[in-house]
Amino acid sequence: MLKKISINKDISIAETMPSDYYLNNDYYHLSINKLFKNSWQIITDTNSIKSKIHPFIFLKDSINESLILTFKNGKYACLSNVCTHRGNLLSLEPSESHNIRCKYHGRVFDLKGNFLFCPGFDNVKNFPSKSDDLSQIKLKVWKNFIFSSLNPIININDILEDIEKRLGWYPFNKLTYDESTSNTYIIDAHWAIYCENYLEGFHVPFIHQGLNKDIELDTYNTKILNNGVLQYTVSKLKKNALNIPEGYMNSNKYIYAYYYWIFPNIMLNFYSWGLSINIIEPISKSKSRIRFLSYPINNNKQPINIDSSLDKIEKEDQEIVYNVQEGIKSQFYNRGRYSVQHETGIHHFHRLICKYIN
Repeated sequence: MLKKISINKDISIAETMPSDYYLNNDYYHLSINKLFKNSWQIITDTNSIKSKIHPFIFLKDSINESLILTFKNGKYACLSNVCTHRGNLLSLEPSESHNIRCKYHGRVFDLKGNFLFCPGFDNVKNFPSKSDDLSQIKLKVWKNFIFSSLNPIININDILEDIEKRLGWYPFNKLTYDESTSNTYIIDAHWAIYCENYLEGFHVPFIHQGLNKDIELDTYNTKILNNGVLQYTVSKLKKNALNIPEGYMNSNKYIYAYYYWIFPNIMLNFYSWGLSINIIEPISKSKSRIRFLSYPINNNKQPINIDSSLDKIEKEDQEIVYNVQEGIKSQFYNRGRYSVQHETGIHHFHRLICKYIN
């Protein structure tokens, strides 16, 4: 039986997550079932949907749920991609079809998942029933982005409302996905270690020399949200700062970026050039997929190949995250202490993990 993990709510006396959380397969599977199955995940953006039927996998390699995103008459729906007759996968590639047809026995559904027709079932009693429709999956369309959740226990509304409050002026309608500056990385590290690294600026002067030259580290702020965290800091140069209109929060400051983390694994980073998104997908207890998505504002480009560019920062972060993954295997390490000044975001993250897995 797994030992219950707890993190003291008083950060000044609390200890960090025990190393067993990262190394034990049972904790990993518990986190998949209790955190990720109950989470909201970004599926895509509305501008990238080019067909009426868009199949996708909800968290490939961990949950592996095959789903379909459909679009009709200006409305989106998210459906199970599994036929209610014999479990055949319905859609393997995008389609412009007006209906969803099973290629196994010809069962047909509309784009809302309603059963329409199936040959060979003339003498079946009490047929069709509601169970013959495709299951509908919860969907949230926010700004340009489409979220879905298998079981939306983890509420993210407070985070989205905070973004609206601070960034209501941000040109979301001018964001366009840029494949050339987006990337996918596979790293040999636990998903939570990557998130922990993101949730504090404490390491910046030690790991990110280029970024450290761009920001005023002593202005670094961390704001705790319900199921999320916001971090932001002031830029040393006005040209690198967000152009916040008067009347909005921090309009009198040169904010370098707003970094929003959505529990358990999504990062939205708002810069003057556009938005970068990191989605951390668990593969195993010691392997993760980092989906880095770049959304520049029209006529802007994500900076690359400079000391403070995200491609360089990503490599620096991945190296240190890997080193932590190796270090926690030591027989001489179990858990540490939190910096009250710098690690409130990590403390919040760890307490959220405990809340949901317990």
